[in-house]
Parts: sequence; C-alpha cells; structure tokens
Amino acid sequence: MIHPNPRHLRAFAALADTGSFSLAAEAVHLGQPALSQAIAKLESTVGVRLIERTTRAVRLTPAGEEFLVEARRVLEAYERLMLRGSEWAHLRRGRIELLTVPSMAHRLLPALVREFTAQHPGVSIDFHDHADPVLRQRLDRGEGDLAILSQRGPVATPALLPFLRDRFRVVLPRQHPLAAQEVIEASQLAGERLILLRRGALFRSYMDAVISGLALTQEPMEVEQSATLTGLVEAGLGVSLLPSLSCPSPALRSVVSRPLARPEVSRIIAFALPPDREPMPPVQAFVASTFDYLAANVDKLPKGCELLRASTQRIRKFLAARPAVPSVRAAHRLKA
Repeated sequence: MIHPNPRHLRAFAALADTGSFSLAAEAVHLGQPALSQAIAKLESTVGVRLIERTTRAVRLTPAGEEFLVEARRVLEAYERLMLRGSEWAHLRRGRIELLTVPSMAHRLLPALVREFTAQHPGVSIDFHDHADPVLRQRLDRGEGDLAILSQRGPVATPALLPFLRDRFRVVLPRQHPLAAQEVIEASQLAGERLILLRRGALFRSYMDAVISGLALTQEPMEVEQSATLTGLVEAGLGVSLLPSLSCPSPALRSVVSRPLARPEVSRIIAFALPPDREPMPPVQAFVASTFDYLAANVDKLPKGCELLRASTQRIRKFLAARPAVPSVRAAHRLKA
C-alpha cells in the first residue's frame, strides 16, 4: 500500500480550511502550481476525487470530507512523532541505561547523575552496578547504552575512553602505627596480616602485583566482599589494599587509607559502548558532561584519583567508534 505524503496532507488540509488555492499555497509556503500538483498526487494515491473545483469556489467531495477527518489525525500524530524525535535530539527527552562498576556507582556517579539531570531534567538515567565480569558480559551482549568499567593500565583503543586513574591505597585502622606515615611502601606490609579478596576477584590481581615480591610472615586472610574486608580492618584484624574509589569514606573515622608506593599500582576507569550501536544524543551529552564536571571539581575527587583529560576530538572519535563485539574483551585480555 502506498501511503500519502505528509506534505500532500498538509496541502489538502490547508485547502480545506481556506477554500482557496492561493491562500492555501501561502499557508503551506508553496506556489499555486506546486499546491495543485500536491492535491493531484494525493487524489491519485487515494484513488478518489477529494476536491471539487468550480469557477467561484473550492469545496470537498463527500469522500474528501471523511478523508479530512482522518488526515487531521494523521497530521497530529506525525507532528507528535517529529516532536518526540526533536526532543531527544535537543535533550528535552530521553533515557540512558548505564552499566557501571560498583565503586563508581557509590562514590562518583551520584554527583555526575545529579549534575546531568539538573541540566537535562527530561532525560532519565537508569544505572546498574555489576562486578566487572558481569558488566562485560552484559556489554558484549549489546545491553545498556553506556558502560563504566575498569582497565589495568592505559588501553590504546577507540572502543574505550579513559577518564580516571584510580590508584591503590593501603587501608588500615586509624590507630595502626603505619597510619602516621604520609606514604606506605609495599615492603612495609611484609610483617602485617593482610586481608585480601579471594583469587578470581578483579581487585585480587592488583593486590597480587603489590605483594608478589614480599616475604610475608603471616598467611593472608581472604574474603569475598570489599565491605567485609573493610569491616575486618576496622576491627583491627589486619590491613588491606583497595583502589581509591573503593576505600572507606572519610566519614568512617576508625579506618584510614594511605598512598601506596614502590610499587604504585593503579587501574583506569573508562567509558565503553555496546557493540555496533550508535550512541544517542543523551549518551553523548552524558560523556561530555562527565568530563566537564570532573574538570570543574577535580579538587573534590577522592584522594588517589586523577582525572585523565580528553580532547573534544578524542571524545568524538570514541562516540563514533561503534566497536565490534570482541573489542572490549580483547582489550581487557591484553592488559590482564
């Protein structure tokens, strides 16, 4: 079935309203020949005469009167349709499904979302915090509109857009002797009871990079969750290592964190896009808003976090990348 052109429907409705080819042509910004041609094409498409032309007037045929009712409904629906698309384009409407690692979800993401939604109240953000392996699985399946994940070291691929360096710190009770130091070297942990996440956890590989050369005098205690790890440190049962974003808030007065040196270990926090999908305007705006907000509030970042700035060209290149399915997974393997 051939459907009428909206331009032809507008011309028909204007002619019905004005009863004059000259006035209708002016209303829809067409010349009279073009308006006549539009009406003729519409009648040809519909298969029935809609307009009766006399020497003194223009009037609708009985079929044209019925057709006008439906034509107005179609035009109203078309205008609503175009308005919806325009609202997405101009960020007056939209949504973002954001996948993120938990440390970002509870430390920085609330402020980023608050800032973005204050500027674009018509855009909703629904975020899901997942452990890194689950996040990557969902991303590779094409789920979500945007992801925030962690990488070990810099990754030179258009599929990722790094924006934070997150350094590991030593977490220890406030009354611990090492808490009086400004910086703690890894060698000073050899005699401590270490509380570590179990092997297989993402952070454990970073922890092992710190302790691999140490002659530990005590068997490390292993736990499943970072929250459990913090609770054991708070109870004075040992010390641990966590990235800055996962360290306890300064509001928890019984536990402190100190910079780690020799070696210094860090992870990279980066944006990633689902494969083979062009990011919608709200996603593009959220990425740009994140860089703007962090640059304006760099002094408020958790201790140990460093903003990795990106040029406008680099951001555009990332948003235009549209990675294939294996890209993020492959980039992770290269640095694992």
